[in-house]
Amino acid sequence: MDAPGAEEYFEEHAEIFEEETGIHVEFEFVGWGEAQERLLSNITSQTGPDVQEIASTWIPEQADAGGWMDLESDEVVDHVPDTSMFEEGAMDVATFQGDLVGIPWFWGPRAWQQIDEAVDNGDVAGHPDDWDDLVDQAQTYDDDNNFFALMGSDFEPMRNFAMFLWQSGGQLLSDDLSEPAFHNEEGIQALEFYADLYREYDVLPSETVEWGAADINGAFAGGQMASTVDALGTVGAYEEEDGHSLDDLSISAPPVGPDGDGGTFFGMELLGIHPWTDEPEAAAQWIDYLLGAGPNAEIASTVGFLPTNPDGFDTEYFDHDLYQAFNDEVFPVAQTYPQVLGWGEIEGELNSVVAEVIQNAVTGDLEDGDVEDALNDAAEVAHQTL
Repeated sequence: MDAPGAEEYFEEHAEIFEEETGIHVEFEFVGWGEAQERLLSNITSQTGPDVQEIASTWIPEQADAGGWMDLESDEVVDHVPDTSMFEEGAMDVATFQGDLVGIPWFWGPRAWQQIDEAVDNGDVAGHPDDWDDLVDQAQTYDDDNNFFALMGSDFEPMRNFAMFLWQSGGQLLSDDLSEPAFHNEEGIQALEFYADLYREYDVLPSETVEWGAADINGAFAGGQMASTVDALGTVGAYEEEDGHSLDDLSISAPPVGPDGDGGTFFGMELLGIHPWTDEPEAAAQWIDYLLGAGPNAEIASTVGFLPTNPDGFDTEYFDHDLYQAFNDEVFPVAQTYPQVLGWGEIEGELNSVVAEVIQNAVTGDLEDGDVEDALNDAAEVAHQTL
């Protein structure tokens, strides 16, 4: 973690924690660009910190390499937070092959979010209920700016495809996680709809295939589009602009698919303890402190996520109905990637395939059958990997 404000947060709370417990905490920040390689190196050499942040998608590889203590073991179970407060989806991610390898720390689902006045000014009312409504509202929208946008760079094509796949009633892997399932009828329907938002319906602006977080944050805050599906980053960027207020925005679950299925992507960070620690009880106490309602809400707010401790919504950091809408309306349909060895390779391949399909849709080079062929090619890689 290297988010602005995080160092000040840890300086303050390490001091408070030491005053309360007598336990001294030293901390270090590692940028995301080197974090995964550094973690694997620490695991291989059994060196590094006692407690470390875990990116949810890295869990299978790192847990399989012996990198994380089972937090339900006798050494620490009485000192880590009570896990009954966490949502079921969070606990599904935190558990790998029967072991609790991490404590959910902060997370963020991608919600439909819109600037209500901008939507109203474009002669569109309310949030779209389903895919047809999304297309109809976008084509009806009458304003100089765009109705809707999604990010299209980095790993966003994969996340967008996963969202549409779940909304189609599909899934990424089979129930037993042994085979790819994203190339079935639902997957083809999902990727064709995603491509047609550019190609046929003219909903998504072509330039968004190159957009990352800074681009969409700036466009949403600047009013270049009235709505998006995204996490809290766009909300924070909008609020920071002079004259803007959270009261201008409204939040809901994204539009459902043609059969009434909902779905959206969530990301989550966790805290884990390395099994080579000499201080398992102290490490567990530090995690327990960080998951208190106040500290948890503060760090979630600092990095632009939501607290996993539900009491965090009763703090000053999340004292607005908009945040509760994320929690009440969006999390129930939020999903994330399967916890399976080899997912990193599958994700990378599928992201490349989806990005190429979308790029071809924008340039007019996508032909009939290309979507099915592309997904079948990715499925073959996934089959070999699994």
